[in-house]
Amino acid sequence: MKTLARRLFYWLPPLAWAGAIFYLSSLTRLPRPPAYPGEDKVIHALFFGILALWLLRALAGGQGMSAGRAAAFAFAFASLYGAMDEVHQHFVPPRTMDAVDWLADTFGAAVVFLAARCLPRAEGAAGP
Repeated sequence: MKTLARRLFYWLPPLAWAGAIFYLSSLTRLPRPPAYPGEDKVIHALFFGILALWLLRALAGGQGMSAGRAAAFAFAFASLYGAMDEVHQHFVPPRTMDAVDWLADTFGAAVVFLAARCLPRAEGAAGP
């Protein structure tokens, strides 16, 4: 049972966050209009950066992957999920598929990747 609890500890947050992104991209109307031009791109970068961070944590902490390898996988998955999210939005009227949104998603994931590669690793910062 300890193994199941450990897996849930690491994998529930990225799965829940990916589900929240999917839910938001399924909405036919956004919760509110943008407060300033380009705000949606900032939100895309933030959401997919957080997804990459959760994935990095799950891969490095839960799977025991090296930080560099986990960062690369987290970046790749978050970027791919961003592309799939844009395709998904193509089928949600009146939403549209937007390559610039995907670039913002990828940028957010890239920031996490670069931070993981450049910042010194904190020793003993694991979970249960």
